Amino acid sequence: MIIIIQKNEIIVRHKNGQSKSFIAKEMGIARNTVKAYIKEYELLTKNLSTEKDKTKIVVMQELICCKPIRKQYVKPCSVFTEALKQRFNELIKIDEERNMVLGKNKQQLTAALLYRSLVQEGFKVGETTIRRYFGDYKQKHKECFIKQFYEYGDVAQYDFHQIKVMIDGTIMVFHQATISIPKCNIIFGLLYKNERMESFIDSLVQFFHFCKGVFKTLVFDNMSNVIKRFVYKKDKEYTDELVKLSNYYGFQIQTCNPYSGNEKGHVENSGKVIRRDFFSLNYKFDRVEDLYLYYERELEKRNAPFMDEFVKEQKYLLPLPTHPFELGRLQYAKANSFSLISIDGSFYSVPDKYVEKRVTCNIYRDFIMVYDDKMNLIAEHNIKDGKGEYSINIKHYIDTLLKKPKALKNSYALKQAPEILQTIYTKYFSTKPREFLHFLMDTDAFNDDLYELGIEMGVIKKSKYRRTIEYLNRKDYSDIDKTSIKQLAYTSNVFGQEGVSDEKY
Repeated sequence: MIIIIQKNEIIVRHKNGQSKSFIAKEMGIARNTVKAYIKEYELLTKNLSTEKDKTKIVVMQELICCKPIRKQYVKPCSVFTEALKQRFNELIKIDEERNMVLGKNKQQLTAALLYRSLVQEGFKVGETTIRRYFGDYKQKHKECFIKQFYEYGDVAQYDFHQIKVMIDGTIMVFHQATISIPKCNIIFGLLYKNERMESFIDSLVQFFHFCKGVFKTLVFDNMSNVIKRFVYKKDKEYTDELVKLSNYYGFQIQTCNPYSGNEKGHVENSGKVIRRDFFSLNYKFDRVEDLYLYYERELEKRNAPFMDEFVKEQKYLLPLPTHPFELGRLQYAKANSFSLISIDGSFYSVPDKYVEKRVTCNIYRDFIMVYDDKMNLIAEHNIKDGKGEYSINIKHYIDTLLKKPKALKNSYALKQAPEILQTIYTKYFSTKPREFLHFLMDTDAFNDDLYELGIEMGVIKKSKYRRTIEYLNRKDYSDIDKTSIKQLAYTSNVFGQEGVSDEKY
């Protein structure tokens, strides 16, 4: 291919009267090449002499003066026959009609689906060919996006993203609460085991604490934690918990239109980028705690370049209330004949004197506090993650078991009791159930002697309780939360429940 100086020489020699053959011989260029450039020059010059549109004149002048451009040869695709082209366009039309009928939806036709459909119908064509033609079609219908400008302290965006990791050889799904700040490009994230309301509210409270202030507007999608129901003319009724939080902290709730994730595109992309960058190559962890530490460390590294801008934005935030929002969700429950209450599909014991009575439950992210009608605390339990699970404290059934001591041996309460109590029962009280029950009545759940006995017998892990206390010293929980979690961590080791989580789920 010739360069611009050669093109210039061809045109100059031609204007000086030299023949095409002579120019080709002198310059060592094929005669057809010389002929093509002279023909192009004469055609453009002729059209330029009669053109009056200034825009077209500029374009023609540029074509005369510009460097040579190689013309691309597109080989016709023999496989993409007229019959195939007709069916291809019919399927495209079905996709367009569906969009017109349903409006915005996520059931979009893809090149892979188009290819499979055509192959099933008997067409012999490669997936690469279909992808090329489908790409040409999509190129004609590219969506235009509007770049946004944000003021300091104005907007933060919220979304949940799922991640899959392997913990000690077991595949687990975690829910990443992602809150992004478009102005300073900071991303705040926490990992939870579910997307329940408690996790949702906790993530927002932790975000405000992290920012040391409140943004004027928070943007959400139409998740169930945000929208209670849709009412007339696309109006939305927000959930009571979110409205309470909005009233307390003073932020405005804003939601996207259905299927319009682009309206909070910053957090959509941020969550996906974090999920990809953090967990594409690193997805195996020995413990859940290792996952949390890795996530926190990587997030800090990612945010480090933007911290100066974030500090500047903090000056424009609304002030925080004096006390953080109480995270508990209030719910009433009635104990059944087994002295169990049902919360979110799992069952929790209360003292047997509350059978068939209504109790008040304050449900936190990790644990439940149960109160009687005079708001006296009667039971505490760790939250069960699954459905149909039981959390039973054997001490809740002592009065009934004293009346029916023979029921103790095969009772669910004893079977679910911690190994330390089962060992003590088997070793010392297997033939004296009533004495064992009196032993439980006289035993303080927070007694250091019983705790040390469990360590000596190898049925209590000392490190588990210590990790919880160490974590509390690092995290800014309220005094009430610290006391509750500390007591639950201690009680859990003695009464056979899983320890209270010392990280965000």
